[in-house]
Amino acid sequence: MTVLPEGSLPEGLTVDRILDKARAAGLDGPVEISTPADDKSAWTVAQTDGLWPVHKDQAAIDPHSGEVTSRVDWADHPVLAKLSTLGVAAHMGTLFGLANQIVLAVIALGLTTGIVLGYRMWWQRRPTRADRRALVGRPPARGTWRKLPWPALAVAVPLTIAVGWAIPLLGWSLLAFLVLDGVLGLIHRQRATRSAAGA
Repeated sequence: MTVLPEGSLPEGLTVDRILDKARAAGLDGPVEISTPADDKSAWTVAQTDGLWPVHKDQAAIDPHSGEVTSRVDWADHPVLAKLSTLGVAAHMGTLFGLANQIVLAVIALGLTTGIVLGYRMWWQRRPTRADRRALVGRPPARGTWRKLPWPALAVAVPLTIAVGWAIPLLGWSLLAFLVLDGVLGLIHRQRATRSAAGA
């Protein structure tokens, strides 16, 4: 149990009694109790169990009568709100405990390895090499993704859409990138067509 003080405790029920009321209302497991700011405010008790299945119910309790004045159950949250909460918890390593932290460590090592190898690849094809004078390095050929095996695309495309939907900031950024890449590809094809027609 964690108690977060917000002001002087009002006269009435004690923290232990508030906890008993919350337990009676069905809020089991670890909880976080926020004390009321004044005599007119309610105590807030929120479950903080991040292990699966998560317990994130919240209840407001009157400081004098001990009655539950309002309650917000995890099951009542919209799907996107649930996914966002679970995504944040997984990102922080608190959703699945040690297993979550091990997965994050492996991902971090993979990203670090990818960054190092990316810089190595750039250094090998850098535009300032004596045999390759150019303003920038040559980009990969467009449409390479079409050469991927269809099972990989069948998994990657829906997974990417699902992640972008669950994490809107990532989804909008990815969509903007795809739109920009598509526009640049269209411009490139039009220039190539004009060059071929002019020749």
